[in-house]
Amino acid sequence: MNDQEILQKINLLHKNKDKSLYSFVLEQINHQSNNIYFWLGLAITMTRPPLGDEETGILFCHKALLIDNSNPQALIILSYIYEHFLGGIDDIPLHQIRTLYADSDETNSMLKYVASWSYDKPRRKAPEIEELLLKESITLCNKYVWNYDHLARLYIKQKRYLEVNNLILQALSNVQKIYSVPDKDFQKTYDITNVNEFINARIKGIHLNQICYNIVKEKLIPTHRIIWYTITIPFLKFYHFIKEKILKFMNIEDDEI
Repeated sequence: MNDQEILQKINLLHKNKDKSLYSFVLEQINHQSNNIYFWLGLAITMTRPPLGDEETGILFCHKALLIDNSNPQALIILSYIYEHFLGGIDDIPLHQIRTLYADSDETNSMLKYVASWSYDKPRRKAPEIEELLLKESITLCNKYVWNYDHLARLYIKQKRYLEVNNLILQALSNVQKIYSVPDKDFQKTYDITNVNEFINARIKGIHLNQICYNIVKEKLIPTHRIIWYTITIPFLKFYHFIKEKILKFMNIEDDEI
């Protein structure tokens, strides 16, 4: 069987909920192919329900990287597997992602976004780097969803509520397709090996199911809270400014005495 025939059979087995799906995908480890997207299609298939074999998914990603060790899509999918299933991105792929410059702003935007994940983890916790990478991602491409959503989540943690709504509203406006849940027709036509669709949903966020769309929308800050912070924050800043000046003055007075 050639690459396309294998991918077609995988989709057929998946749609029919055939129990031989896992063993058939696993057999492809010994398949010979120089098609990066073939290996990445197998990688995303292996990590999705009902298979959930992240280690083999990583192996398939490495097969793609053996063909091109700086392929952005391969590094992005490898990082996704590490981030969402194995506790975070390893140092080597993170370094590759942070130092890789692709030939399109859209791809570089995704690389910046993926790199930002690592700086929300205890091992590398650095909100300032996380924010910088997310802002760079948005500057490179303002048409995605998850980079805006992620920055909004960071600002919510920092109680920077006045900035959250603009980010979430922009994120929602960038959604191109919303899948209803459940959608039997969608399940019949969906290609489980489609790399572009995987990236559209998991990395860009421009294709979302209704549940994910609602999760993004729920981050909108109610109007009354926005008004409250608009009024109180300037007063709080002024209070802390005056307090700092008074304490500084008192210290000078003490020193003179």
